[in-house]
Amino acid sequence: MTFTTFLVLLSFTVCFIEVYSEFHIRNYGTFLERFVYLFSIKTLFTLLKLGCFISFIYILFDFKFISNVALHAENAIIKIAWPHWYYYLIGPFVFAFFTISSNSKELYRQLRGFSIDNERIDNFFASIKYLTIRLISFVLSFLIFKYVFEFMQMLHEYYIEKGLYIFDWLVFDLRDVDNYNKGVYFSLAITITIFLLFNNAFIKKNSDTWRFREINFAYLKYLFISLILSLGLFFGFFSIFNGFHNLINNGVSEWITKENVLGILPIRLSSIMIVYYLLTYIYAEVLNKKLGNFILLAILPIRHISNYHTSINFSKSETLFFAQIGFYIINIALAEFFIIIGFKSVYLSILNFTILFILDDFKIINDYSNGMQRVMPWHFIRICIFNVIMLMVAITLLFSREYYYILALYLILFFILFRYYIKNAGSISIRNNTF
Repeated sequence: MTFTTFLVLLSFTVCFIEVYSEFHIRNYGTFLERFVYLFSIKTLFTLLKLGCFISFIYILFDFKFISNVALHAENAIIKIAWPHWYYYLIGPFVFAFFTISSNSKELYRQLRGFSIDNERIDNFFASIKYLTIRLISFVLSFLIFKYVFEFMQMLHEYYIEKGLYIFDWLVFDLRDVDNYNKGVYFSLAITITIFLLFNNAFIKKNSDTWRFREINFAYLKYLFISLILSLGLFFGFFSIFNGFHNLINNGVSEWITKENVLGILPIRLSSIMIVYYLLTYIYAEVLNKKLGNFILLAILPIRHISNYHTSINFSKSETLFFAQIGFYIINIALAEFFIIIGFKSVYLSILNFTILFILDDFKIINDYSNGMQRVMPWHFIRICIFNVIMLMVAITLLFSREYYYILALYLILFFILFRYYIKNAGSISIRNNTF
């Protein structure tokens, strides 16, 4: 493949990203409206999602078998070939020409602004405005794509240097025992895909059709929910795939012995339980037991499916469940993080066993008390005690290792979840019995 051909393909690829984003957000109207919503959170996130998807496809299919494609990607995307800048603009100019020629009347109506007596001059300035917004949109899309592509390439190269790749957990080597990194790449790929699909569907199910471009608190709320769900799923998937790899390599008896001695088995079980709880919770409360409709809404460029709920409404009991499970998730994530980096500590063992001990108890108590609405005093006190233990142990671990940035992130997530919990705690009714 020649460098010129690669640049043209790149131009049309980025043009597709920005045009799809425009259609998806319905960014139509006056010049000022288009400009404002071009830099809205929804637009930026859509550009980010598409950049991630295309970059991942490039990495997954490993296009190195095409002559010079890796070199061209380095020179055209990461470094930017400034002497050939005009090739980058072929895509947006072709699309702008096609749009102006096929939809000129509607376009002129939206973009005319101040009226001049001469209609041709009016239309000329409207075309200039459209071309300007097209170029600004393309530059923004390209920059986001460039940095996403560069980051994902760096991440891919980091994994390759560590001997990790997408299906590494299916390759067994008796010399490679106790490997607690295998399966990370595959788990990350699955989790990112689920996050993008869920967030896309959340946006559609909670956005008014005529005000789809606007940002509101519900969008940020469901973005946060998507992040917490994905965090739990990532470490759950990692425990399954990595555990499977080490189990086959070591054999059942030796695997159980080693995992118990290192204190890893409890956190694996907790992670798998979280995956089960999350998937059943999502299926019943978020997807309304209509998986097919939700997938269509998440993947296809449609906003409405007949006979399918247009919004997601969480009751107080569901929010309480999510807040508590979310707290368990961030602690499991912390424990799995220390396992991946090979850190061992008595505090880590305490955290692992604390999570495993209370996690199943909480699910039973939650189900038994109808979503914490009629909970026995000792049950509620026990949950609170273990929450405090986990919080103190997690802070101690991070502080002792001087992971201050992770500690700050942990505390931010904790306080957000704590706010959700306190805000809905009024629905908890403490009773001596539940009958």
